[in-house]
Formats: sequence, C-alpha cells, structure tokens
Amino acid sequence: MVGVLVLAAAAGAVAGFLLLRLWMVLHPREAEPRKSLSILVVAGSGGHTTEILRLLGSLSAAYSPRHYVMADTDEMSAHKISSFEQDRADRDPSHMCAKYYIHRIPRSREVQQSWLSAAFTTLRSMWLSFPLVHRVKPDLVCKAITRDRE
Repeated sequence: MVGVLVLAAAAGAVAGFLLLRLWMVLHPREAEPRKSLSILVVAGSGGHTTEILRLLGSLSAAYSPRHYVMADTDEMSAHKISSFEQDRADRDPSHMCAKYYIHRIPRSREVQQSWLSAAFTTLRSMWLSFPLVHRVKPDLVCKAITRDRE
C-alpha cells in the first residue's frame, strides 16, 4: 500500500512538473531588448585558448561582460586573455568600459593522473563550476574546439 502511494506521489510530481514546463513554454515572458549579452568562455590549455580568442576577436562589444573560466593552474591562458583584452581596449578606446572577469576552477585532470582519481577531481571541478554558472547567468557559453591529434 505504501509503495503504491509513493509511486502515485512520484507520478503526480512528474506530471505537475511537466504541466508547469508546458505552461512556461507556451506562455513566455515578453523579451526585453538588451544592450549587451553576457558570455562565458571556457578557456583550455595550449592552443585552444588562442583559437577561442581568435573567435572572440570578431565579436562586437555588445558581448559584455565576458567571463573567462580556466583551470587554477593555467597561467598561460590567463596571460593570453589579459593581453587579448588589453589589445582590444587599445584598438577601440570607446569601449573601455567593456568588462571581463577571469574565474578559476580546479583542473579536472592533470597530466598522467590516474583514471580512478580523475573521476573524483572531475566531480570536484563540476561541483565548483555549477555555482559560478548560476551566479554569472551567461547568455552564451563558448568553448574552444579540440582536434584529434593524428
């Protein structure tokens, strides 16, 4: 009897959630025009940061603030991003107010780390990145493309 009640409660909760979601989709809020869009950029190591910065160089100043996320041990990407943002500000002084932020999270896997311990460090990185994404609430998330090495 208790099992049936629990199953009915779970089915009711799922049905309620689906109805709420359907209502939200069918009755969207009025979109307010925005002057800027927040972007969250996941910077990788090595050449991946260069690739993503090349892409960001073609974006207008409307994509501001820019939030960069990188591993806490990745100093090279931090330097490349700071140089990119400084060059961007030097080229167009009218957009000096365009903001950018660098956020650090623990690296999910170090080179030559065992696969068993990598599962735990990856979970830790994910656990710490969720509050960051919730706080930033980006309009766009962008990650560098990775290529298979042959």
